Amino acid sequence: MESLDNYIQALEHLSEKGLVNAYPSILTVKTGEIVFHAEDSAEKIFGVKTGKIQLVRYLENGQMIHQYAVQSGGWFGERALFKDAYASCAIAAQPSQLIAIPKQTFLTLLSHDSDVALRFISQQIEQLHIAKNIMALRCIRSAHDRVLTYLHTLKVPDQNTYVLNSP
Repeated sequence: MESLDNYIQALEHLSEKGLVNAYPSILTVKTGEIVFHAEDSAEKIFGVKTGKIQLVRYLENGQMIHQYAVQSGGWFGERALFKDAYASCAIAAQPSQLIAIPKQTFLTLLSHDSDVALRFISQQIEQLHIAKNIMALRCIRSAHDRVLTYLHTLKVPDQNTYVLNSP
């Protein structure tokens, strides 16, 4: 993932032009700390400067369903851009530093900077691709086949090895 610095620089440029007046805030969260709950009022979009955030949903019986993780350079809470409430719960999987940008500020950024907008769309498409792969993996009944298929999706083309970044 790329650094979020380009987004911050683009926001500073818009601020100098007087196009935005709300600034990103920096949040530091500890492992296990909740950034937002599902159904909380969606007022900001979040970028991960450092660390890792896990997005989860809870079933009515209380069971936690892991959706996906967001690491440095990634965005989460993007539903806030077009909806009034978050759909998931965001929990720090490790100590993390986040930037929180008010949704209207972020929408203004996307509408005024096509390079930033394309970068953001590209990241969201990659996240969608990952989600589709996760859904496909969940359909594989054999645990052995599911693990092998997952590892195959991680490998870089023309290489036969992959180093896992977590257990």
